[in-house]
Amino acid sequence: MIAVDPTTLTRRQLTALANGLIAPRPIAWVSTLTVDGNPNLAPFSFFNCFSTAPFTIGVGPGSREGVNKDSLRNIKATGEFTVSVVTEELAEHANRTSADVDPTVDEWALAGVSKHESVDVRPPFVAESPAALECRVLEIIDLGAPEHPTNSLVIAHVTHVHVAENVVASDDFEIDATAIQLVGRMGGDLWCTTRDRFELRRPTVAEALETAMADHRSEREG
Repeated sequence: MIAVDPTTLTRRQLTALANGLIAPRPIAWVSTLTVDGNPNLAPFSFFNCFSTAPFTIGVGPGSREGVNKDSLRNIKATGEFTVSVVTEELAEHANRTSADVDPTVDEWALAGVSKHESVDVRPPFVAESPAALECRVLEIIDLGAPEHPTNSLVIAHVTHVHVAENVVASDDFEIDATAIQLVGRMGGDLWCTTRDRFELRRPTVAEALETAMADHRSEREG
């Protein structure tokens, strides 16, 4: 076992280590607008849900050489964005928008996807995606030193959810994992699907203790 102090690693090394260990990660395909209404679309795998009541998500857009990326700059300026989920069918399209293109390039045209008007926020979401979240910023935490910004943590409340009927499996809004076919990010250039799955029901306390004791007995007897 190697013990590593993260402060001794280069950013490249630390990124490789973190992305390889904290995986698979869901992908937020983030749509933003400038104050003037110019659109931007970019994928982020530093993304997750942190509360359902209120429905709260977090996205970790970064900065490059101390300059905020377009998505982060737009979010800071407007306080709103949308997140479209990325499926197997859309993975290659989403990946195109990860290219470090000039701000004048239309990422929507680059990805070959169309806009769907939101209900509560100005940025549209990806019409071809089976689900999208409209988000308003709650707080933005800059994680790097003030003189050298790196990543930021954008915490936002979800004000509206859009979901295709064919991926909703019940009146309780359970999502059919086979129908939605989401993808995730691993380390490096690796992506993954959710096709291979297994079920583990949350045990009762008695069941957990019984299983642990059985494991101990097995170890002693072995």
